[in-house]
This record gives sequence, structure tokens and C-alpha cells, in this order.
Amino acid sequence: MKRIAVALVFVLSAVVAQARLGDTLDQIRTRMKSKPAEEPQKNVAVWYFEVQDGQVAYIVTFDAKGHSISEKLEPLRTALFVNATAESFIRMQCEIVSQSKTLHVIPPGEKYQFGGRGFVVDSQQYVLLDSPNQFLLVWTRSGVPSVMALRPEAM
Repeated sequence: MKRIAVALVFVLSAVVAQARLGDTLDQIRTRMKSKPAEEPQKNVAVWYFEVQDGQVAYIVTFDAKGHSISEKLEPLRTALFVNATAESFIRMQCEIVSQSKTLHVIPPGEKYQFGGRGFVVDSQQYVLLDSPNQFLLVWTRSGVPSVMALRPEAM
């Protein structure tokens, strides 16, 4: 059973690792090798993946030009959200800012600004911010866990 769980996490990580903020719906469809679960709404597309104990949703919001401005990965119902899945998503999202000298981790309890709004990092969050490159990544590990990459226009 443990081997099956590890295999499922590996498959999910490989699929989700295809995601990158700023991509178009067609680019994401090509990388995912699948269409969204439902016909995309005007600016939102959703994919579902089976994992250890349920489903994980990959939710993408697009701007008026058709580029993703928000990409979120979250478990549905009782699905397990393992660190490896979130870390794979984070690695892929960070490719667009990998050479940036302004990308930095915001420690818990610290304040930061993004998209014209102020926030404070919760003790159960991991936050990466690159304001000059308009990139924010938030991994929430408590409650209903999720990991999300954002552009300011998504706020």
C-alpha cells in the first residue's frame, strides 16, 4: 500500500510540476496532456487529480489576455496534501524567478505588501515574494492546506 501511495504522489507531482504562472490555457492543456475537468468558465479552469486519499484540485485564474494570474493547488474533502506535492508545485512556479536577486522568504509574523494590499505571514505559512517581478507564492500548511502562486492583478 505504501508503494502505491508513493507512486501516486510521484505521478501527481510530475503532472502538477507542469504548471507555471503566466501560461495560457493552451500551454497548460499541452503540459497537462488533458483538458480541464469542466468547460472553463470565462477566466477559471480546474483540473482534478486522484491522490492517496481523495482528490486534489488545480485551479487556474486567467487575466483578460488569457495568461494565468493565479494558480492554486488544494486537496478536496479528505485528500492528503503531502509536502512533496506542494514542493514540486513550488519548484515549477519558481522557475520564472529563479535568477532573481529580489526573491526572498518572508518569515512568519512579518508584514509584506503585494497587489496594493498588506498581509502578515501566519505561523503555518511559507511565503516567497518577489515584488519587482510581480510574484507571490503562499503555502498554507494548516486548516485546509493549499499552495498558491499569484500576480498582483489576482488580488
